[in-house]
Amino acid sequence: MALSKTGIGQSEPERVRQHLAVLETQARAGIAAAEGKPETAVSSRLHAARLYRDGTHARHAEMLKVYRAAQERLAVHPEPRRTVADRLLGRQPINAGMEAMERSVAAARADLIAAENAAGGADGHLARVERTEKAERAQHMAQMETQHRAAMEMLAEVVMAQKLVRAFPAFAYSGPVFTAWAAGKVERKRRRGLQNPWARNIWGLPIDFG
Repeated sequence: MALSKTGIGQSEPERVRQHLAVLETQARAGIAAAEGKPETAVSSRLHAARLYRDGTHARHAEMLKVYRAAQERLAVHPEPRRTVADRLLGRQPINAGMEAMERSVAAARADLIAAENAAGGADGHLARVERTEKAERAQHMAQMETQHRAAMEMLAEVVMAQKLVRAFPAFAYSGPVFTAWAAGKVERKRRRGLQNPWARNIWGLPIDFG
């Protein structure tokens, strides 16, 4: 029976190379995902808030026109004339048309106030949605930055492992897991500022492989 290339028939250097290749692919995929363009489409929540704001403002403009028209009709309506009986009895003349117009103005004013309140509420709602969207975008960008930094660090550790194996081929016989761990330890030390080309780790290997 032929030996499997993924099992006992596979040499340690080959296993290390494949393991590092998988890690490199994952790191580069993470970098590509983090560097992708952010979503520019307007969310349904923000779109609905803007539509509601536009609708309430349109309603307010319409109610304002109705109110002004009612005031103009009331202003041009002729004053009722007092009859002799009205003067003798000391009463005001009855004018059903005037009373109807006054009721119309009062109703239009009430509708205008309600439309103003609705428009103000819609403005406040839209402002809250925009603040929430902005905060969520900032949080998303922070997460993407964190993922990008982690992927870059992972890629740097993989590159360090590849350099280590090329510089010391026998080191691959320590196994893929240990090789990746050791290279990561070396790379993390480099990131902390240890750039001395003569520095050695506990195994006598140079810390800075250039």
